[in-house]
Amino acid sequence: MRTSTAVIDFEISTKIPELNAFGDHDGALVLYRLHGRPLGWGAASVSDGRVDHAALIRQLLEQQAWSCALPLAERAVLSGIPPRSLDVGGMLQSPPQHLSTGPLVTVAVSSRTPASQLRPCLDSLLGLDYTPVDLALIDASDDRKRVEALVRDNYPAIRYVSSAGAGGATRRAVSECRGDILALTHGDALVDARWISRLAAVFLADPEVMTVSGLALPRTIERPFRTALPAGAPFCRQWSRVRVEASQAAGAMLRVLERASGNVAFWHPGMSSSSVYTHVFEPAAIVRTPSSSLIALPSKRIAPVAHAVRSVDLANGLPPIADATDADDLLLHVTWAGAVVGDAHIEHRGAVVSPLWIADAIAQQLTVEVLDARLGVGEHVCRALLTADLARDILTRVPLGARRPTPSPVKRPAAAA
Repeated sequence: MRTSTAVIDFEISTKIPELNAFGDHDGALVLYRLHGRPLGWGAASVSDGRVDHAALIRQLLEQQAWSCALPLAERAVLSGIPPRSLDVGGMLQSPPQHLSTGPLVTVAVSSRTPASQLRPCLDSLLGLDYTPVDLALIDASDDRKRVEALVRDNYPAIRYVSSAGAGGATRRAVSECRGDILALTHGDALVDARWISRLAAVFLADPEVMTVSGLALPRTIERPFRTALPAGAPFCRQWSRVRVEASQAAGAMLRVLERASGNVAFWHPGMSSSSVYTHVFEPAAIVRTPSSSLIALPSKRIAPVAHAVRSVDLANGLPPIADATDADDLLLHVTWAGAVVGDAHIEHRGAVVSPLWIADAIAQQLTVEVLDARLGVGEHVCRALLTADLARDILTRVPLGARRPTPSPVKRPAAAA
């Protein structure tokens, strides 16, 4: 018997919502999120159309609490101040700075979706929290007259463009791009409100970034599972260098565009002829699609052959590292006001390493060392303190019914006659 599982969000920084209306599903996969950022997965059964809050909160505290350590470490590294305590509650109540405006972004929806199924995608585009955006629907469906009428009559902010076929839709998207950034998705996708702002922030943080891909999540999953969910716990920003033959750079970029997933963005598409550039996977840039495939970018993976050693003191900030372009691998000796924190590796392949790349490497590879730099209590105590602080904050926002489930009636043996 084929059954389905809903894929839903659980934002831990707000009042814990009632998770119900799942009558068509027999289970739920839950993506725990912190200020929109994905942390990890949970799972819950559905009974009478409702998800068991208590079970999800237990999973969060038992299995995903340490996922909050990474954003805590990132904040500490970027601020240059070692944490005096593992204040998860403070982080939950103070969202990070949000990029709401920047360079013009063209969002191109490459679509073969009929008009009757297109509204959810178009509605989600209108909910983007970033400006300015240039919205274009590249229509390669067999329902063009109805699609064009739908867009013209109901979505005047979206530009309708007809394409000869699905194979040419991406090329048409490039030619229709009016912005500095081209973001691609599909007509059956639902975009997160902060999808574009998360993508644009990475481009602005590093001038050598030419492509950014995000997290593509399925809306539901049929059982038996036919697709693997993207790994989590925690979801990390990932940096890599892409190399192509110099004479084939433009063609290689176009091939990336043509086979791109429903969640990828390019800086000045079609204009760059660079044979070496930086690609970043930003898991906080989320779209919901029927499948969860991730983009694969072309690169020649060769073992690092030249190494460079540099030192960075977090108390002095994080300047870019631009004097190691003749090396493939960078070893960072990290200190904090002179005190040793540890070593972090960056496989940069000759790139200028931006402060965000440095901060990601240090926070991901030295999470405990960063959080324990001032406390000096060790990893096990750090984990216990973090979990306890998260539990205190979460439990104050849990509905009473979820906090204290009704006990099952106890059957008593019948009295002897």
